[in-house]
Amino acid sequence: MVEADSPGKLFIRGLNTETNEKALEAVFGKYGRIVEVYLMKDCETNKSRGFAFITFEIPADAKDAARDMNGKSLDGKAIKVEQATKPSFESDFPQNI
Repeated sequence: MVEADSPGKLFIRGLNTETNEKALEAVFGKYGRIVEVYLMKDCETNKSRGFAFITFEIPADAKDAARDMNGKSLDGKAIKVEQATKPSFESDFPQNI
């Protein structure tokens, strides 16, 4: 599943609920080889929740994609693209339990 803190992993939010994995792959694929596209969906309706994770094989390609695509319009909505990081609450737990 989604593993945070991978240097080639991006977090994309603000997606149109009609945007699918193929559309994300088509748009972001021009920056380099994509290892994984993980579109978050509602478990009951199977509709997009408006955010996704994309992992690039080469971290520099992810950086280029984030720089170029942040704030751009995709399927009629301005998207935010940034490096994926672990949620802050995960870092609050002791590591040696």
